[in-house]
Amino acid sequence: MLFNSMQFLVFFPIVVLVYFLVPVKIKHIWLLMASYYFYMCWNAEYACLLLTSTVVTYAAVMLMERIRSRKADTKGKKQEKLVFVCSLAVNLGMLFYFKYTNFALSLFSGLSKLFSVQWKIPEFDILLPVGISFYIFQSLGYMVDVYRGEEEPEKNFFRYALFVSFFPQLVAGPIERSKNLLRQLAEPKRFDYVRVREGLLLMLWGFFLKMVIADRCAVLVNTVYENDMAYHGYQVIVANVLFAFQIYCDFMGYSQIARGSAQVLGCNLMENFRQPYLSRSIKEFWRRWHISLSSWFRDYLYIPLGGSRCGKAVRYRNLMITFLASGLWHGAGLSFIAWGGGTWSVSDSRRGSISFFCQVL
Repeated sequence: MLFNSMQFLVFFPIVVLVYFLVPVKIKHIWLLMASYYFYMCWNAEYACLLLTSTVVTYAAVMLMERIRSRKADTKGKKQEKLVFVCSLAVNLGMLFYFKYTNFALSLFSGLSKLFSVQWKIPEFDILLPVGISFYIFQSLGYMVDVYRGEEEPEKNFFRYALFVSFFPQLVAGPIERSKNLLRQLAEPKRFDYVRVREGLLLMLWGFFLKMVIADRCAVLVNTVYENDMAYHGYQVIVANVLFAFQIYCDFMGYSQIARGSAQVLGCNLMENFRQPYLSRSIKEFWRRWHISLSSWFRDYLYIPLGGSRCGKAVRYRNLMITFLASGLWHGAGLSFIAWGGGTWSVSDSRRGSISFFCQVL
């Protein structure tokens, strides 16, 4: 269900009311049930994917912990790494199948034609599950933290399942870390008037950004973009400017509703936007935009590749891989890959390439 729907306006008060009435020991069970219902309102069948990702990562972490406690030698580390890689492959395999299968087949078809090779390549009618990129990245982040020894495994399966499926940030982020959200879910909060009031005000601000600003801008933007040949000059310029506000207020509004609803339930989600349009440079802008995603790529891709602790050529390679992965995360298409690769274009001859991940330098 959408946040800006009558269904959610009925769903959320019921969830909150029951949450504060049930005993502390089963609060996480109630939120887990509510989160799965929330997700199943989009498509009930794809709740199986959410559950699969949860079970696979939970089982992998438990198995790694068991190996680690029994075998601290080289053989044990190899077994632990094998479990980690297998779980990683299963999760990324699901993401690839649902999000990139047809894109990969179309690329293969194009390359075949380029070399005058005729292949009959089928097209699959695959519906992209809502939020799959978000919850897979969140569960993988937890698994990596445990594998590195930076986080203790969560032995309560239902609490871990809630961490992966927590409905305020399930379908559009922010991509939370276990160090933040999982620990809060382990300590349920009782009703607090001030916290609930502030959370509701944050939700109200998000609804204003989404429904009043973003949706109203979308009316003019869609009118121009759907028939661009009929409009010229200042009309196109105004539409482009309004589109910048539309995409920001839409995403920012959704994030604020997520943070506000989580705060009502006693959880503080990370800030995902920090006034990016007031930035004084491209580097600062991308530090303030979609913070949870950029920091995820920094911590779980860029730094493991070597980050900036290497030669210039390797550092640029690491940056380019990170940029391309980010572009591909946003969408399955050459335009997204080009956008990802293009974001590291030279904007400062003294510093070299600058992109939306420059904060990792």
